[in-house]
Amino acid sequence: MNKKISQKMFKVALLSISLLLTSSGSIAITVSKMQETFADRGPTAVEALVTASNITVMIFVLLSAFLVRMLGTKKTVLLGLFLAGAAGVVPMFSADYTIVYVSRLVLGAGLGMFNSLAVSLINEFYNGDERNKMLGYQSAVQSIGQTITTFIAGILVTYDWHYAYGIYFLAIVSFLLFFVYVPDVENDAAADTNEVGKQTVNRFVILSSIALFFSFGFLMAIFLKASTLVQEANFANPAFLGTALSLFTLVGFLGNFLYGHVVKVTKHLTLVFSYAIMGIGFLIVSFAPNMAVFTAGLLISGLGSSAFLPYSFGTIMEKAPKNSANLAVSIAMVGTNLGSWISPYLLSFVGSIFNNHTAQFSLLFSGASFLAFAVLYLLISGTFKKEKSAAEAA
Repeated sequence: MNKKISQKMFKVALLSISLLLTSSGSIAITVSKMQETFADRGPTAVEALVTASNITVMIFVLLSAFLVRMLGTKKTVLLGLFLAGAAGVVPMFSADYTIVYVSRLVLGAGLGMFNSLAVSLINEFYNGDERNKMLGYQSAVQSIGQTITTFIAGILVTYDWHYAYGIYFLAIVSFLLFFVYVPDVENDAAADTNEVGKQTVNRFVILSSIALFFSFGFLMAIFLKASTLVQEANFANPAFLGTALSLFTLVGFLGNFLYGHVVKVTKHLTLVFSYAIMGIGFLIVSFAPNMAVFTAGLLISGLGSSAFLPYSFGTIMEKAPKNSANLAVSIAMVGTNLGSWISPYLLSFVGSIFNNHTAQFSLLFSGASFLAFAVLYLLISGTFKKEKSAAEAA
């Protein structure tokens, strides 16, 4: 019985480090209020506070193998959680743009230390059906973490945008769970990481990472532009936005939880369905006449987004060169985080090209891009069918 409890708590602790991995979008609800505080800064600069952490996440994802060799896996994860928690709450106590921006960078450094480990540790300890289930659970934990933090931030921001950053106190929970229930796994989980010098990547890994870069560049629009769109459209009950965004991530959680079952049906067309549903959801959001339709669009978008990340990581690990899964995951993580970081600038650039900087246009263009991705993946779906993929192994 104790062994069963230990195994269960080991899984909980292993998954708990994913709670805050996607939390940068959770405080996006503060954008409109931060624009009032930082009135001397442009909208893009304020939006950049939301995604600033992603650039340091990317850097420290690349450095994580070195840190694991220096500190060991467990100490690397614990140090990352400590930095994420300590730096994450700094904006609660400061209204200085530079201090807030730097704290977001340090937050990203902490998250980056264990970002790829959140996935590669699963690949290390599990295989086959169990691994695919754990990958689905890992994405689900990211979604439920984002749901919780978005909901809490939505409540706290009604009092003061500074309070919303209190969500990063949740790092304490992950820190304690990992400290107590995960053994010192330097020699086991880091073994493949220590072979980093021998690892290589192939064209599939590179192209998939590029696709993730653009996917997250446009996906972040739902967080960066949601509060602005609600203001532009003058929706009734704008305070419901926090709940609506929480529902977006909640639907994503449910989709992640059922990922193993869904992918057995959609198989090599999983990405086609995922991007198509996201595209439709984004278009509904962009043309929403009221908060109810806006929320419905968010729910559809969340459902679509729930499958493309675990499927992408699963296929990347399956098709990476032998003994190169960790490097492949790290490069894919670079794609997701660089895409998230550049999102405000990408959306601003697109707006400049079309001379339309409204939130509605940003969401419209993002939705159209996802539909284009769906068509592209439909045309190349044979790539996922010919070779054994993680999805087919599920």
